[in-house]
Amino acid sequence: MKRFTWFTFLYLALGVCLTAIALEYSNLPSGLQTSLFASAGASYLVCLFSTFPFWREATLGFYRRRNSAIIIPWLGIGVNIIVTVWELQSQNWTMEAILQAFSRLLAVLILAEIIVITWQVN
Repeated sequence: MKRFTWFTFLYLALGVCLTAIALEYSNLPSGLQTSLFASAGASYLVCLFSTFPFWREATLGFYRRRNSAIIIPWLGIGVNIIVTVWELQSQNWTMEAILQAFSRLLAVLILAEIIVITWQVN
């Protein structure tokens, strides 16, 4: 049975936004445009996978095997935010830097979903 959560819709919205940005700005460097399309595709895949029960069960299985692993998603989100802000600052908030930051949102969403799943168990 498929289950839709808020994160399913957030993954879908992120994919749509990244695709729209990559298509709208045709004058972007090809590497950045490819990166945006790749992140959008990964977001669509995660959106699809998150509807199946194995997604939640795999997260819970990992959490039960390594009970101290709950801090890993928090550290991942913190490091991701710090690195993103650092890169934005060092590149003077250029359009390319902002778009690269958007492509990092998928990792933050996945880690946030892991945190929410483990909270629901506890």
